[in-house]
Amino acid sequence: MNAQILDEKIASAFGELIIDKALVRTLKIREKRTIPSFVEEWLISRFQKPNASKPEVYQAITGFMSQHLPAKTEKETIKYRLQSGESVVLLDRFDVRIDIAKDRKLLTIPCLDERNAYVTNEVLEKNQSLLEGGQWGAGRLFVRAEGKINVIELVEFNPMQSGKVRLEQLIKAREQFTTREWICLLLRTMGYEPSAYTEEQQANVILRLLPLIENKLNLMELAPKGTGKSFIYANLSRHVWLNSGGALSQAQLFMNLNTNEVGLLGGKYDLLVLDEGQSINFKGADDIHAKFKDYLESGQFSIGSKKITSECGLIILANIDLYAGQPRQSDYIRHLPEMFHDSALMDRFHGIIPGWKIPRFTTESAAQGFGIKADVFGEYLHQLRTVSHHEFPFGECPPLKGDSRDVTAVTRLASALSKLLLINPDHVDYENYVLNPAKELRQRVRSQLAELNPHEFPAGINVSY
Repeated sequence: MNAQILDEKIASAFGELIIDKALVRTLKIREKRTIPSFVEEWLISRFQKPNASKPEVYQAITGFMSQHLPAKTEKETIKYRLQSGESVVLLDRFDVRIDIAKDRKLLTIPCLDERNAYVTNEVLEKNQSLLEGGQWGAGRLFVRAEGKINVIELVEFNPMQSGKVRLEQLIKAREQFTTREWICLLLRTMGYEPSAYTEEQQANVILRLLPLIENKLNLMELAPKGTGKSFIYANLSRHVWLNSGGALSQAQLFMNLNTNEVGLLGGKYDLLVLDEGQSINFKGADDIHAKFKDYLESGQFSIGSKKITSECGLIILANIDLYAGQPRQSDYIRHLPEMFHDSALMDRFHGIIPGWKIPRFTTESAAQGFGIKADVFGEYLHQLRTVSHHEFPFGECPPLKGDSRDVTAVTRLASALSKLLLINPDHVDYENYVLNPAKELRQRVRSQLAELNPHEFPAGINVSY
């Protein structure tokens, strides 16, 4: 599609909800500080003025960041200012957890490496998002006495406004685009330039959005390095937790019995992303294995006498080797830790994204024009997880018959694609853009099940309607 026509359509349909992705990339704000794209775009939207030059916008933003978004090397200076009685305003992702046993509300301030600060009741009552995985915003901090000790307290908070998309506006805007044009809009919003990808590659890239839309969707993406597997999860939504390799324990994933703090899969986030999946070391793998099987099947897990229910999805990203553009070995699941070589666990994943069909990210791949602001789009995806069919009449799948896990997987995947593309079974594009891709995602799981246990699992998907 012509880039100028696409820009005009996007501007006409979404107005103030869009941003020039090329400008964002040109300003290179994230080279100054490590922040997600949705924070970067929020800053640019706030400081960009009609007649301001790029250098002026850059100076305004970096000046604000220098004052309110300190580097890690400045954290002791900030603490000294607080200790001296000064109040300090910081831009950060503030997060609150509740300690019922000791009747405390504990605040995490990442830029200060502080996990046991306090927050006033007034701030928390006005900002419930602080309890829901955290919220980026400007917070005023002050030190006060708490008994015989001094504590840092959040006394004012102005959240970074993640614009709530009115869903009726989205439905109306969709009417102005063909399905292919809508996919181009999604790619731009994700930070990709549609013209750099073939139609097949575009279709595979947008699959990365599915676990952000549908509750309890469990996916894998296996691909060579450099295809941008983790980029959107780190930069598009505050409702995602990205874990990059290393060791993971049962306490981190499920629940810490010493502190009673619920882990990453406990419902604080919409999605847990395990990046560098091929190198993750699971500490206490047998216990984690059993709980993974329980959780991926039912959306709940038990720790001691406690039973936790969650809507959090899981996606595992892993690198694999290719030969002539295809996985070097047919049982490519073997690249993952041994835990995932168990067919019973593998069967609980709904789909595998074929990352080997997505090219390496290059400078030509980066978005060159308008897309929806990342913070707005991230909130829109979050809304779609729980929206009623009355308010948003998409997400349908025809009744399916066949293997129960195949049916569950295809139905959930089709529901997510239907919401993403705003097309239902009566739409002419539904089979090509929704149902068939959902079946293909599940088919790759079936092919790996057949590699792992050919006597129990036929290679073909068992779904019909």
